[in-house]
Amino acid sequence: MDKKRGRYKFLDNLTSADVAFEAYGGDLNELLENSAYALENIMVDKLEKIRGERGEIIEVKAGDIEQLLYNFLHELIVLKDVKLLVFSRFNVNIRNRGGIYSLKCMCKGSKINPKVHEMIVDVKGISMHKLGVELKGGRYRAVVVVDV
Repeated sequence: MDKKRGRYKFLDNLTSADVAFEAYGGDLNELLENSAYALENIMVDKLEKIRGERGEIIEVKAGDIEQLLYNFLHELIVLKDVKLLVFSRFNVNIRNRGGIYSLKCMCKGSKINPKVHEMIVDVKGISMHKLGVELKGGRYRAVVVVDV
């Protein structure tokens, strides 16, 4: 698995049956982009092998940032399951209006090709267990547990 330098890391001791990661960002947009990279890297080895020939827009809303993160990652799993798409680039834009967070993300990727993409794990969903986002020292940190 690739680990984007300083973007995220996998957590070995948080859960025994599932996969967990921490993602980081200087702002919420970067945090959710890095969370998407971590999720894709759980599913696909070598994200650089995913070409950006296909674009998909994800739009989700939530009353708090944790639910927004959950909804966003859930949509990436749905696109993998329904359209057989995996992604290697993300451009996230988050707005907060009146306490409602909205996210719009342009995802670039391609259809799963077993000859090109080495699929590692079939992710089933995102767990609410231990899901959290915090701001500490001017940087955001998210903890996510992924059901596999």
